[in-house]
Amino acid sequence: MRRTSRENRSGLSLIEVVVSTMLVALVLIGALRCFGAVLRSRTNTADTMRARLLGRQLLTEILNGEYVDPGAVPLFGPEAGEPLVTAGPRSGWNDVDDYHLWSGSPPQDRNGVPLPNLAGWQRDVAVEWVDPASPENVSLTDQGVKRITVVVSRSGTTLATAVGLRSDALDLP
Repeated sequence: MRRTSRENRSGLSLIEVVVSTMLVALVLIGALRCFGAVLRSRTNTADTMRARLLGRQLLTEILNGEYVDPGAVPLFGPEAGEPLVTAGPRSGWNDVDDYHLWSGSPPQDRNGVPLPNLAGWQRDVAVEWVDPASPENVSLTDQGVKRITVVVSRSGTTLATAVGLRSDALDLP
């Protein structure tokens, strides 16, 4: 009895090796894409959380100030003798509207010391008078409530916005 060529065969043919290699490569490519997406998602989540914390930190600093500058003729923005700060310490500011249109990059603490590992990050502040009955509406005159908006961005992309209201009623004795 003669054996056929099929019965003598042992091992894998070249075609089987190529096909199995291609299948393994496709699975690896899919796995690497998933891994990259997970890393991007974790980075985006971390950046968003950091941005929220930076916004809340600055908003808290602002809200702890007086509604108007005590003992001075109230102006909107820094009063006479207060520094117009674009970078550096904000420690001389004592009322909410001193921060109006302030922008800082990289973020700094109140004493002007840059916060670590935040190159490319920026915080911008807007302070506006608002209608106490509907704080989403800007008022042209002071009605006793100011809305503070802190926008935190990284490389030009807004990541978080923190909004707070400050009333003059907090300053009453």
